[in-house]
Amino acid sequence: MSERTEAALRDRIGELMKAGVSADMEKLDSIYHDDIVVMDLSIDGRLMTLKKKDFMAMLEQTFQGKNPDDHMWAKIHSVTVSGDRGHVLISRKIPVGGPNMMIDLSIDFVFEDGRWQVTREVNFSRPDAQAA
Repeated sequence: MSERTEAALRDRIGELMKAGVSADMEKLDSIYHDDIVVMDLSIDGRLMTLKKKDFMAMLEQTFQGKNPDDHMWAKIHSVTVSGDRGHVLISRKIPVGGPNMMIDLSIDFVFEDGRWQVTREVNFSRPDAQAA
C-alpha cells in the first residue's frame, strides 16, 4: 500500500513513467484518476486538452512497439505532499507527436483508494533541440 509521503509519490512517478513508455494500459488506468484532465501547451501556443480515455489512447499509440528504456530520461524538479494532495514538477524527453520533445510537466495527484492518482497534468512541450 502506498503512503502519503514524498518518497511514495516519487516512487509513483517512477511507476507512471515506466507504465507510460511501456504502453501498460492496465497500470496507467490505476494511476490516472477517472476525472484526469491533461492540458498540453506547445511552443507555438496550441493548447490540447484531453480526458483519460483519449490521453491513454495517445500514449498507447506513441509507445507501442518502442523500447521503454529509450524513453526514461527525466529530471524531477520538485515533489511536494500536503495531506492527500501531491504535486510533481518534472521534465521529460519523449516522442509525443513524432520526434523527441522536451516536456515540462506539472502533475497534480490525489491520494484516493489507497494510492496516488494523477488528477491533472499541465504540460509545456517543445522540440528537444530547443530545450534549455
